[in-house]
Amino acid sequence: MFASDDKGNELNAGFSVVSDGGRLSLVMESAGGQGAGPKPRNYQYNAALELLLKRLRDRKAVVVSGVVASRPTAHLSEDERSIVPAPIVLADERDIEQVRRQITRAQGKVGLKDGAKEGNNQKRIELRLEVPGYGPDDAARLAAVLAEPAPDEVLQAKDLLRGLTGETISTAAGEKNRILKVDDESVLVGTDQSPEGQPVPLDQIQRGLDVLAGGGALEVSVEGLDHESAFVGGLLENLPHVSRVESPTTLTLDISGAEPAADVHFGELDVKTQVKVRTEQTRLRRLLADGRVSAPCALCGDEFPLEFLVAAHVKKRAACTDDERRNLRDIAMLACGLGCDLLYEAGWVTVAETGRIQTVRIDELPAGSLKLRMQHLAGRRCGAHREASEPYFAWHRSTTFLRHLAG
Repeated sequence: MFASDDKGNELNAGFSVVSDGGRLSLVMESAGGQGAGPKPRNYQYNAALELLLKRLRDRKAVVVSGVVASRPTAHLSEDERSIVPAPIVLADERDIEQVRRQITRAQGKVGLKDGAKEGNNQKRIELRLEVPGYGPDDAARLAAVLAEPAPDEVLQAKDLLRGLTGETISTAAGEKNRILKVDDESVLVGTDQSPEGQPVPLDQIQRGLDVLAGGGALEVSVEGLDHESAFVGGLLENLPHVSRVESPTTLTLDISGAEPAADVHFGELDVKTQVKVRTEQTRLRRLLADGRVSAPCALCGDEFPLEFLVAAHVKKRAACTDDERRNLRDIAMLACGLGCDLLYEAGWVTVAETGRIQTVRIDELPAGSLKLRMQHLAGRRCGAHREASEPYFAWHRSTTFLRHLAG
């Protein structure tokens, strides 16, 4: 995978995120040698590493340790390959360039041959991470988040709550919390037990917003949100496009752009949430497209630039288990926004166990472009159908498609 800078320019330096020993690791591929063109392979190594470290800092990540992970150094011990002698709390580092230099300088000393004064400082490395909101099963999700620029507009807790002054937020237990007043440091929240209100620090709410905006999973607990977790969890759960799963209770921003779970009035703030949803949709599209700037629609087969494609959930996201939601490559497919995405979502087409597209009765459709498109789709092989994705297509056949036929 390749990362794009904040202007959208893709950097020539391959990286990945892998699950390693119960935690996530950032792997940078080595630079040098012959690349695909006139320039060396991964020639923007330093710029990409620095960019990724900055984005990890934004997510309050800690670099726990790091090693050179190249083939020539595989025979060396862990200590001999180490390039991060002590954990680096990135949130405490103002000068990320200096952190990057520390990591690259340390590489040059690993595996030096006798008599050599300096070595390659752009080797293949593995940085072991702790990232709030990301567990060992979230490698693909974290990689997709790191590859893309952060949203230009970040929803602020103060703005959110000022727009909700006078509104009542229900917690998961059904308790009513009325937002009474917002100041610079806290929000005054009234309950049945304290109708005059108790202050809740805004930084608790901002922390949750930051995790969701960064693509992370937010645990609704004292550990995840401090002592006002019930109110904060209820507030964030009612944001448009936020999904909730249990055991433990966890919130995530719905990257599919599905409808919000609850209809709470958020006014103009919904626009800011839509910005984040579009950003998450972009990340998933890039993941499914394997870094290409264009890709075929899994249904009609036509090639489109990525902005014309939608990362469509094969099985409706709200019906997925937590494990299914993490299975990004099998639970989603690229479908064009020129009709295929809507036809599949509405149940007018589905994918049979054979991988061929089924449609509603075409002869009952009026003549016109819709009928022509359905005729084009009928019997085509779906590019996203395979053994691993078949259970999700089976769900769509037995629910959305059959329900449409029954209707």
